[in-house]
Amino acid sequence: MRFPEALRALALACAMLAATGCLAAAADVKNEIAARLRAQLPSLAPGDYALGSAAFDEGLRAGSDAPAEGAAEVLEAGRRIWARKFKNGRTLATCFPNGGRRVAGNYPQYDPRLKRIVTLEMAVNQCLKSHNEPLLDQGDPRSMGAVMAYLRSLSNGQKLAVRVPAAAEPRFEDGRRLYFTRMGQRNFACASCHVQGAGRRFGDQPLSPAIGQATHWPVIRAGAPITMHARIRECLELMGAAPFPAGAEELNRIEYFLAYLSNGLPLKANVARPAR
Repeated sequence: MRFPEALRALALACAMLAATGCLAAAADVKNEIAARLRAQLPSLAPGDYALGSAAFDEGLRAGSDAPAEGAAEVLEAGRRIWARKFKNGRTLATCFPNGGRRVAGNYPQYDPRLKRIVTLEMAVNQCLKSHNEPLLDQGDPRSMGAVMAYLRSLSNGQKLAVRVPAAAEPRFEDGRRLYFTRMGQRNFACASCHVQGAGRRFGDQPLSPAIGQATHWPVIRAGAPITMHARIRECLELMGAAPFPAGAEELNRIEYFLAYLSNGLPLKANVARPAR
């Protein structure tokens, strides 16, 4: 794996000082990656990072502003699950501030009590568990995918504001490490395409930069919601690597890393994307 120079030097220093628990501060990592992407993509406006791959393709950009085919049906399915009454008369909406409006931009979160990263999907299942209701399968687009499509639509326009407190720095660092680690038969890392190769094309698809990747999920492809975790799992398969299971801690930490990188960018769920 070829690290950017600043991160390579920092990694060497940390290796020498491992006993002291040396970690790259999240803000320093974000600033270094942002500087690299600015140098590689000087014509890309800061706000365009939220467009992902659509920032490099006029057709996809136009599709980002138009209703995705099948999105209305997905949103209605998610709304029904969201509003469905539990046996005790409560609903998923009662577990979240403002009924779930403008909360997605604060996820993932570090829970100091659980000492782990909590994604929005996990928060939904925590609500269900607390009311003795069946949990949703995080890998199922018809249940959890539809709920995410609806819930995140309630936060469209909200800017990401993910915090990395000191206690969560190891989880953020683990997400960064996974993102930069080469895996699979093709010996690619996520960063191979989305840091080093950002703005180039893989086949007929432009490669989105790492900054901005956390803003536009789920995407709607062929009428179905594709969550960020589902897309990461697809990418791992393309790399020739065994994908992490749905809901795996590795996926949570990669999302935490990417969400922090995208802080300050607005959310826009359910944009259209073509079948891969």
